[in-house]
Amino acid sequence: MSLDHEKLLQSYSLLKGFISPSPLVKNEWLSSEFSCEIYLKLENMLPVGSFKMRGAVNKILTLNSNDEEHGVIAASAGNHAQGVAWAARMLGIKSTIVMPKNSPMTKIENTKSLGAQVILFGLSFEEAYHHAKEVAENRKLIFIHPYEDDSVIAGQASIGFELQEQLPQADYILGSIGGGGLMSGLGLSYSEIEKKPLIIGTQALGASSMVDSLNKGKLKTNNEVAQTFADGIKVKDPSEKMFHILQNVVDEQVAITDEDTAAAVLELMEKARIIAEGAGAINLAAFKKLYQQKPERFKGKKVVLIICGGNIDINLVDRIIEKGLIHSYRKAH
Repeated sequence: MSLDHEKLLQSYSLLKGFISPSPLVKNEWLSSEFSCEIYLKLENMLPVGSFKMRGAVNKILTLNSNDEEHGVIAASAGNHAQGVAWAARMLGIKSTIVMPKNSPMTKIENTKSLGAQVILFGLSFEEAYHHAKEVAENRKLIFIHPYEDDSVIAGQASIGFELQEQLPQADYILGSIGGGGLMSGLGLSYSEIEKKPLIIGTQALGASSMVDSLNKGKLKTNNEVAQTFADGIKVKDPSEKMFHILQNVVDEQVAITDEDTAAAVLELMEKARIIAEGAGAINLAAFKKLYQQKPERFKGKKVVLIICGGNIDINLVDRIIEKGLIHSYRKAH
């Protein structure tokens, strides 16, 4: 499928029959603190706790009957796995998910409970990914890429179309970049809007290859292992395809430390009663960093923070909270 605006709208129209809009909630605490209107787009409230089901449903809706008979396969250690499994069950086809052997047990069990066959292989996403491609070829399964797929990107664009209906006059939208599917879809959904919001992409400093590439204006591969607890956006190397899309639709980009993100996880718990994983909370941390640099740009403006997921590893919560308390000087190191 192509990514022209009419096709994106067609996908959005189809998805409305399967996925209810995620809530957009104005947060009074944060709005008062920063003298602007801060809205949280709560993708963590969707059935699998993240936006990933949008792209997965849209991809499966494009399959023909022969493809559906064989089923679909994906590689993921988390949200994409659950998104594909949920979409496949909803649409009545078989799914297989290849996950690294060291994936959190809760995510493995959650994926199985959604009806997927789970194959544990390798110790990294890259190893699981290559094995999934082999299995797809051997068993004639349709491989669903987490972001390098036009149908997946078009599904993620539904977030932007929802926002246009929920808050037509948004001034800023902040969303996280892992592979780039979310922000590519979001940005493309606004491509025909004359007075569009400023779209800001965020990434963890320990896995910031796409932000670095966008800042330099050319693709920059990362020779180091990606390091961040925000595993939903922990992508080592940037995709050339996604880089070129993001170059055209993201207006600004910023990398954030894990300490700032941990503090944002804690702040969302306290001020919004929201459980956000690092990939979602990072957008509050990014807003605060940009606000500190130039507060007047946000005064009286409407700011949307996309809380893209809430599937935080429960075994990490106490450590993240402790890191957030230390970073906000509420606990001694």
